Amino acid sequence: MIEEKLNADIKTAMLARDAKKLDALRAMKSVVLLLKTSSEGLTEESAMKAFAKEVKKRRETAEIYTQQNRADLAEVDRKSTRLNS
Repeated sequence: MIEEKLNADIKTAMLARDAKKLDALRAMKSVVLLLKTSSEGLTEESAMKAFAKEVKKRRETAEIYTQQNRADLAEVDRKSTRLNS
């Protein structure tokens, strides 16, 4: 179900030519594909944990970029954590 929803959202983002949303959705799909092949397997709970971990990682990376005066790179990571921006 998660995978079908992501595929539908990716298609919608492609048709709308929304590059930011498309990048974020593709990152989420990558997480789902990794979960499918892992020993943990793909469940809604495991997907939510993995999504939260990815968001945390990107926010931490954005903070490091900000500290190093790389606002351009920080903004890319910040935008990838927000689907509705």
